[in-house]
Amino acid sequence: MPTIFFVFLVILLQRANTNMIQSINPLFVKYVLDVNLVYIGVTTATYAVSTLLVRYLLSIRVKPQLISRFIIAGLILFSFAIFGYFISTSFPEFLIFVILSGFATAIIMPFLLSLVHLVSDKADVEKNLTVYSLMLSLALVFGPLLGSALLSVLSIRYIYLMLCGFGITAFFFALKINKTAKNILTERIKKEQMDTAAKNEETLGNDESGSGKIQKGGSIARLFKNYGFLEVIFYNTAFSISFASIVAFGGVYAKDNFHIEYFEITLLFALFFISSLIVRLGLLYFTKRGVIKNKTEILNISIFLASLSFIFMVLSKGIFFYALSLILLGIPHALIFPIGTMKISEAVGTNDIVAANTIYQSNFDLGGIIGPFFLAYLGEAYGIRFVFIIIALFLFLSFIAGRLMQRNKAKAVKAL
Repeated sequence: MPTIFFVFLVILLQRANTNMIQSINPLFVKYVLDVNLVYIGVTTATYAVSTLLVRYLLSIRVKPQLISRFIIAGLILFSFAIFGYFISTSFPEFLIFVILSGFATAIIMPFLLSLVHLVSDKADVEKNLTVYSLMLSLALVFGPLLGSALLSVLSIRYIYLMLCGFGITAFFFALKINKTAKNILTERIKKEQMDTAAKNEETLGNDESGSGKIQKGGSIARLFKNYGFLEVIFYNTAFSISFASIVAFGGVYAKDNFHIEYFEITLLFALFFISSLIVRLGLLYFTKRGVIKNKTEILNISIFLASLSFIFMVLSKGIFFYALSLILLGIPHALIFPIGTMKISEAVGTNDIVAANTIYQSNFDLGGIIGPFFLAYLGEAYGIRFVFIIIALFLFLSFIAGRLMQRNKAKAVKAL
């Protein structure tokens, strides 16, 4: 089977794991370890900080040819950390394994996205990136559904054993990826270097000034001068703050306000991710037809829909209206990440792609720090409903800022 098939299988299993951790950990901390809302924010922020540190200190510097080996190492560490969750009996002990799972996630997830970029033919990149997002959505649906079924008969603690099994299975699939990925990546990079050298020779031959200068620089420096990349980072950061907050507080909000059971909370998250899955299926259809245009406009409208969904959560008086709000939030969740990966593939070269994807996915860590950690204090003092009002306002202001950026960009293009 082609390498990309096994990449998709690992993505499916690993994303199911990380999603279930994000939705189950707040419930475990509050109702099993019996601590207040601030500790939920501390848990989420600690996980985000640990992933952020590893991504910037390690992941961003790894050569493309080595990423499959790092994925294997990450899956071993992740499976160990999940088992640690299962045996934890106190908050400090639990927090140690939160840090370890954060380290592992920082190694695994951006490299999986980079593998999709790097082992795909150029003609198949956008289609495979959409399939990647589809795998994420499938994982986000089957994880909560399976979790709901188990929670109806088992305690929260035993969900971690299921997730540990997912991690071990993903490890064996990753071994298959490592056999072929290195050769594919080496050949592709060699070809791109030859193409670049040919272009440089042509440029030097046509350089009447005789300067002969070829621009160099670190990949991070290039990325932060790349307007297309920075545009994607803006929209992804805005949404990641709201997404991290709904994952951290959404289940607690539903339980405290609507007095539902644990398995019903995971079903609510399943509705959210089913909504996202359906929209991504539609996105895959249009991607195959090659009609995904004006990606920035799609990102901007998605932020507006996210703002509306939080307004509806604030206004919800019953579980039905709250569920509809989550379904609406599933639409921007479906669109922002894959459209962003498409824009990155257009704007960023192969040698910079690992760094670009690492920074891109680090936005979710920033969201996990800024959102749950700081907003947890407001939630403890004024209630989670007030937190949702703050998020709705923040998203609306981000939508306005995005509109202004688009207008300024259009003016700059006309001026040229």
